[in-house]
Amino acid sequence: MSDWKTAWRMARFGWRREWPGMVFTLLFALYIGWIVGFTLYALLRERASFSMMHAVVDWMYLMMFPAFGLLMNRTAFAISRDDVYTRKLAHWRTMPIPPETIVKARMLNALLLVPAIGLAFLLLQYFISSTLRDQLTIMAWLAVGFIWICYALGMNAFLIWMELGCSGKRYVWLYWALMGVCMIVSAGLAFGGVHLVRGTIGEIKTGHYYWLPVSLLFAVSALYAGYRLTLQRLHLRPYNL
Repeated sequence: MSDWKTAWRMARFGWRREWPGMVFTLLFALYIGWIVGFTLYALLRERASFSMMHAVVDWMYLMMFPAFGLLMNRTAFAISRDDVYTRKLAHWRTMPIPPETIVKARMLNALLLVPAIGLAFLLLQYFISSTLRDQLTIMAWLAVGFIWICYALGMNAFLIWMELGCSGKRYVWLYWALMGVCMIVSAGLAFGGVHLVRGTIGEIKTGHYYWLPVSLLFAVSALYAGYRLTLQRLHLRPYNL
């Protein structure tokens, strides 16, 4: 059986077993989408001037959108205390499951969750925000969403490297550091008058659809690079607990 077929079976087994985590992740995304939808309603009625709320919305997109590729379950919440991913990897190494299959299965998980949950996240905002509906058709808003979904998939390449390649405690520290970096970037850009979400909306409004293939190229390149780097890391990382 090919690596991809085995990875698909492994991913499907995980989806059947971890469906409560998928539901919880969806509910979390809808909660964030509800907040962002009402915030966008107010922000899009104003001129593009500095507002901390722009920074908050940008941070949510930068950090929360990629998080849709992570299952929010007991395993994820116990990663720092029990180092559950290292335990799983150590167990899988005793079975005839090659590292290539493990990484592919994890990426298939992200390829399902990010677009599916991201679509629900985006549609809720569109139906909540009348100003968003006034400025964009549903297809134009989905084009905006496609750009952010591609960004989130590209970021998941790094998150998967962290998840499979690091100990639980190091993963948590890296994730908190990434949240801090995204917060600083969002605030810094907002002070400079650059608003990422509003800017993406503006690009699509003016017909700059070339961002769609550029975003897709970014996602594909990041996932491929992440796949290769994660494989290298799996061969080098320690598995002792």
